[in-house]
Amino acid sequence: MSAFGLKGLRGDTALYALAVGLDRLLAFLMLPFLTRLIAPQDFGAWTQTAVSAGLLVPLVLFAFPTAIVRSFSGGGGECRTFFDRLGGIAAGLYLVAAGAVLAAGGAVAGWVYGDPTARALLPALLLWVAADAAIEFGVAWLRAAGRMGRVAGVLIGRSLVRYGTLLALVGGGEPPLAVWLMHFALLQAGYGVLVVLLSRAQLGPPAAGQPHAAELRELLRFALPLVALAGFTSLNAVLDRYLLLRTLDLRGLAVYAAAQSLANIPTLFHTVLGFTLFPVLARHWHAGMVDKASGLVARSLQAYLFLCVPVALLITLAGPWGLPRLTTAHYGAPLSLFAALGVSVVAFGVYQILLYALLLDGRSGQVLGLAVLATAVNAGLNLLLAPRFGATGAAAAVASANLLMSALAARLAHAVLPWRFPWTGVARIGAGSLLAALPLAWAAAQQQPSAMLMLGAALLAAALYLGLDLARPGSIARSILP
Repeated sequence: MSAFGLKGLRGDTALYALAVGLDRLLAFLMLPFLTRLIAPQDFGAWTQTAVSAGLLVPLVLFAFPTAIVRSFSGGGGECRTFFDRLGGIAAGLYLVAAGAVLAAGGAVAGWVYGDPTARALLPALLLWVAADAAIEFGVAWLRAAGRMGRVAGVLIGRSLVRYGTLLALVGGGEPPLAVWLMHFALLQAGYGVLVVLLSRAQLGPPAAGQPHAAELRELLRFALPLVALAGFTSLNAVLDRYLLLRTLDLRGLAVYAAAQSLANIPTLFHTVLGFTLFPVLARHWHAGMVDKASGLVARSLQAYLFLCVPVALLITLAGPWGLPRLTTAHYGAPLSLFAALGVSVVAFGVYQILLYALLLDGRSGQVLGLAVLATAVNAGLNLLLAPRFGATGAAAAVASANLLMSALAARLAHAVLPWRFPWTGVARIGAGSLLAALPLAWAAAQQQPSAMLMLGAALLAAALYLGLDLARPGSIARSILP
């Protein structure tokens, strides 16, 4: 088996899937507790803090994680030197960003929370940014070094610290939001410091005669357009939340956030595949094995759709029934909202997988153009649809933008790799998902279906889906399993 073969990719994917799967599971299990332990407006503020931190992290890190994986996968000289240099630049950018946020506190709080008087929450938001940036920076170096076991350990530790702290802070009552959010952010920041120290410690000195992996100027030149790309990609993913605050308050936004937390479960698949796929593609690319890289992208895309599409469809059908039962009656959401969110998740995953091929070919300018275009389409449709259709209109706007990005990325990928979009396989996956989902659709259409009926229908749908795939030649399930 080649060093770049699928066996190693499967092992790394399994390790990372374990870590990310645990995080998604804990987030899912925390949803019923949080929605019952804290008021809806505090839940809405909590989710806004999380997505706003995610929006700032790529700007603070200056796209260094992508540059690190691209340039240092497979080794390279003076990694520790670059660790210190890039880390220093990121720390400086964080201080600039923190100063700007605090200086414009009222305006930022109005944008994030829909209330300028919520500026008391901004210090916790900035600490959350610092924590996540430190963890992502450290994980990027572990990932480039192929230390997937340590990556999995770091991410599992983050999940346990995050949700354990959260449960401890709000489990004994409902303290003021500004108090428990600050305590939460402080503990996350402490964990981020530990991750940075761990990742630096695993970087040994360069071996004698080992070549430089990159020059600092080269890394900065590669990262510069990716900063704007990361900013627009992140903004496109969360813009709907901010624009919804024009027509909804934090209580209404909490319902949208709770529905989104269920609909986002399938993001596990493209997150895991992309995380482990990019380093392997980079090694193929640097070794001149473009054909193998092309085949790997095509197989990864089919595997992603095979896993994601039926799960997204299941959540769409069962979400309106399940969300109020997981949370409270306040969190009711229609089928149309779950359907739009499901399309958005599937389309964004396709774009993310195709993105890696474009980045390896140095097409960061074209990728940036895609992100800018998608963000503009998202904003325009949100302003048009959200006031009329509320949360469903906002989700439809994001879905349209993500479909546009994935379609254009697939077209651009033809210029990079000798491949064709696997339309036949995608059609089979779609048909199989729809056919297998019929029992669940029937159960969901019943008046007040029981939990046993919904569970039985979901299990039957899963069995039908796997059976239809395993019964035909070229089964995707067989190709995924070891």
